[in-house]
Amino acid sequence: MKRLIIVGSPRTSGRSAHLAEMLFEANIDEHPEDELFLVPLSEVEVGPCIACNACRKKSPVTFKDDAGNEVTEERYRCVFDDDMQTLYDLIDEVDEISVVCPVFFSGAPSQMKCLLDRLQPYFWRRLEMRKIGLPEKRPLKLHVIGEGGDPYGYDALVSEVSAAFATADFRLETILDWVGKITEDGEITAEAKEIKLDKAGKKERPKLDLSSKKGKGRG
Repeated sequence: MKRLIIVGSPRTSGRSAHLAEMLFEANIDEHPEDELFLVPLSEVEVGPCIACNACRKKSPVTFKDDAGNEVTEERYRCVFDDDMQTLYDLIDEVDEISVVCPVFFSGAPSQMKCLLDRLQPYFWRRLEMRKIGLPEKRPLKLHVIGEGGDPYGYDALVSEVSAAFATADFRLETILDWVGKITEDGEITAEAKEIKLDKAGKKERPKLDLSSKKGKGRG
């Protein structure tokens, strides 16, 4: 199994970076046989989408297959030649993605937003795939990082990550709320609140036990 951890923070040693390192080490211990990739956006170059629509047309992409042979295929890709080209390859091949991202004004920081917007080529690919059948979506986890105290929450971040990665055939299944639970030097002071989402991207509600409510009318 191949797993990818994306760190959406612009800081190289903040709360997000500390948690991502912990997750990386934990994955190595728990799944030593898996391939694991860690991509901090603070250390790569991913420019913004300029809405040129060049990715609406396929272009030749050369890559190595499982046997190590070079293969060239026509794919939907952004024309800008930066580190996003390597990220496309990783996104194509991994089985699971974990996003570790801080909250900026209830949404994603600019570095993370650049990556999300550059997933646009997958939107065009998905439109084409609808004609022959869409693949099953792969799991996505979102670790939300923040100092705490922001009354506006992080709904925008959840929507942005969920919508963008859905085009690349990933489904946001779990949100881990670390807001106010990690110190600046990376110490975890409390466990994350885990929020499960259903296939529609909505929070799963606990099933009611109606066995003890028989014979009762409306309150």
